[in-house]
Amino acid sequence: MWSDVVKKKNVWEDQSKSRPADELALPQYFRSARQLAFFLLEAYRTEDQFVADSLQQWSRRIDLSQQDRRLAMEISIGVIRRQLTLDTLIESQLTRPREKVEPALWTLLRTGVYQLVMLDQIPDHAAVSETVELAGKVGRERWKKLVNAILRSVGRLLTTDEVTEPQANAVPLSTQRFRCLTTDLFPDPKVDQAGYFSRAFSYPQSVMTDWLSRYDSQQVQSIAQWFNQRNTLYLRTNLLQNSRDELLNELRSAGIAVSPGAEPQSIRLENAVPLESLVGFDAGKFTIQDESAMAAGNLLSPQPDETVWDLCAAPGTKTTHLAELMFNRGTIVATDVSPDRLEKIEQNASRLGLTCIRTQLINTRGATLPEEQFDAILVDAPCSNSGVLGKRPEARWRLDEHSLQELQKIQQDLLQTALRQLKPEGRLVYSTCSFDPRENGELLKTVLTQFPERQIVQENLHLPGAPSDGGYQALVR
Repeated sequence: MWSDVVKKKNVWEDQSKSRPADELALPQYFRSARQLAFFLLEAYRTEDQFVADSLQQWSRRIDLSQQDRRLAMEISIGVIRRQLTLDTLIESQLTRPREKVEPALWTLLRTGVYQLVMLDQIPDHAAVSETVELAGKVGRERWKKLVNAILRSVGRLLTTDEVTEPQANAVPLSTQRFRCLTTDLFPDPKVDQAGYFSRAFSYPQSVMTDWLSRYDSQQVQSIAQWFNQRNTLYLRTNLLQNSRDELLNELRSAGIAVSPGAEPQSIRLENAVPLESLVGFDAGKFTIQDESAMAAGNLLSPQPDETVWDLCAAPGTKTTHLAELMFNRGTIVATDVSPDRLEKIEQNASRLGLTCIRTQLINTRGATLPEEQFDAILVDAPCSNSGVLGKRPEARWRLDEHSLQELQKIQQDLLQTALRQLKPEGRLVYSTCSFDPRENGELLKTVLTQFPERQIVQENLHLPGAPSDGGYQALVR
């Protein structure tokens, strides 16, 4: 019943015998940021493979500095996020039907236009020349003329003028910052709000229509922009290793600007910081976790010596939070449907010095479940990820009615299973990283009609950007 919980991992094999003649071969080593970004995007296009999975798979091929790795990530994730905006710009300058352009060439054009339009730190001439040269480096000299023509043509669309509000000739770059074009390329936001937000901010139009049915246009604009930019990272202090004040002082001593967050264990990073520069990570002094996610463990509030079930536990970020809240005393049964995913939980627990977590493999039909009854259960259900579209850029293109209905079936099954194994005096937290009521309060209330002895006693809805990612938690007793 939980078959959709597991994401099928596709592997882009580098085997010339099985590759079509026109398919691009992976390089033996990635030696430039743009080359890596291009192939990450091609793996996403051809195999529906997440960027993070490709990076892990190709780690031994990547011969780049940390700075170039970050640029590759910025381009690849940025192109996935903003692909509809980029397509609008490219199509406006194309003299042939899009279907006449090879898909891999379209990927290359997107990477060039993204650098031209969205990245202030890259000079226009570098964005054009490097993208043209990349065509040759991937063995497609014949692409160079079209790439050069399109990028230069898009460059002529750009002006140095900026405005602070949506306009049909304005590309949103950041909050209240829109770059003006020489012509109107987007729908008039005063006439067709959903159409403008879809094309200018790069989301499926059905998603924009849905958000506008629940929020005013200013809120939708804020949410859409929140997911299109790099946002604040939060750290969760491991209170078994150090206090929050001690960790704050240690980070400040290392020259990192930080401040206390809203959750009791959270620390806010005031500026973008390379993760490798954060002192104390390997020593288990903290975990990277958004505040809206920390709220789930704090709402469940597991106590020392309790028996707790984390039903969909991998990769263990919330599981380890529960263990820290229990002072590493008691038992947490952490279940998931993949041995690889369970291994990640064990690795995280080991880094943090936690020994009260017991991992258990369950199959996709829900068999091999734990047999005991639990004092507390966390159901952190698979969801649409609508509250974390910035961190999971691929997810915005999977937001559709059919997928939502499939997820709702899984969410209902998980809740029913958990409620049947909750002690009469026990408590349960239902959590998602979505802010869609159809996956949250509406669904939970429907399930609870089958369990009249249980009630919702508290609900937390986190809207994206207020101040962190979106999400939902409900406490049931």
